[in-house]
Amino acid sequence: MNSADDRKPVPILFVLPNLRAGGAERVSIILLSLLDRSRFAPELVVFDGAGEFKDLLPAGIPVHDLSVGRLRSAFRPLLRVIRARRPALVFSSHSYVNLALLAGRGFFPKGTKIVVREPSTPSRSLPDTRFSFLLKLGYWLLFRRADRVICLNREAEDDLLSRYGVDPERLVLLPNPVSVAALRDAAETPVRDPGPGRRLVAAGRLTPAKGFDNLLRVLPSTPGDIFLTIYGDGPEEAALKSLCRALGLDARVRFAGFERQLAPALAGADAVVAPSRWEGFPNVVLETLACGTQVISTPEAGGVRELQAEFPAGAVTLAASQAALIDAICAVRESGHRKIRPSLLPERFDESSVTGLFAATLDKALGNQSGS
Repeated sequence: MNSADDRKPVPILFVLPNLRAGGAERVSIILLSLLDRSRFAPELVVFDGAGEFKDLLPAGIPVHDLSVGRLRSAFRPLLRVIRARRPALVFSSHSYVNLALLAGRGFFPKGTKIVVREPSTPSRSLPDTRFSFLLKLGYWLLFRRADRVICLNREAEDDLLSRYGVDPERLVLLPNPVSVAALRDAAETPVRDPGPGRRLVAAGRLTPAKGFDNLLRVLPSTPGDIFLTIYGDGPEEAALKSLCRALGLDARVRFAGFERQLAPALAGADAVVAPSRWEGFPNVVLETLACGTQVISTPEAGGVRELQAEFPAGAVTLAASQAALIDAICAVRESGHRKIRPSLLPERFDESSVTGLFAATLDKALGNQSGS
């Protein structure tokens, strides 16, 4: 019999729609990059290999680019890759891909496990999507088939348990991993928009879920020395710029587009605002805290409300209404700092800690309870 040291690494197949700059993409790349190669052999299949994060992929990771744009075109080629590569486990981090994989599980090689990461809270995100009823039915019928379901906050965990009947033994709470050391190295010289006054930053994909329109609407009720920079791109860009003009905010708001290295701007801000309508857990909140900058967040921004007590006093301000958001912004002080401040993020969010918990989750899904 072979010893434990002679065992071959377990093949794990990560699935992503593309490599654009998104939270699920960043998390998946961090996790597959840091998995112990002596224990796991990660590969990546991507529907369309284009995207800003393409060069973040580590060397030596096999990448299967299906070169298609949509799930309906990718499904059959994806199944062919799974059947050809015969992974022990498939991991996905996008809701609609999760549903497709779980629906197609009967076509997988026998014994293949599935671990999915739910990026939001379904009862909050699904009502605003097309075909909401069918998606809810899909969650109810399919998510209980997963070997493990990773949740980003307790609200999502409770949601999947009570509304969609997922076995509590299969639910796992796992925070997003943060590359703290790399972030702080990149932010050693903070960057802020020039001129006097307080500087706010908001960042993320420009979609309704992020709530940037609500942030713009409260800005006229704050002092004129407050300047906002919004980083990101997305389908709501034109509408947000139009709203900005209508509110007379062109002199107080800058749309900076997508920024690959956001850490210097997070470190240079007086505060970072996360005005989300719904979200699993915004990466920008964790990255901001790692850069030592305070956060103003809505309670709907995933697990921020649940974890507020873990953060140092004053690190996170929750604003549950427009009035509260205005008050929180008005209370921001101009720091005038030119050096990165000490991290405000607890160590358990560091990428090495999270990857260790992720590996343990894979072990349990595979039936290896000891993790050895």
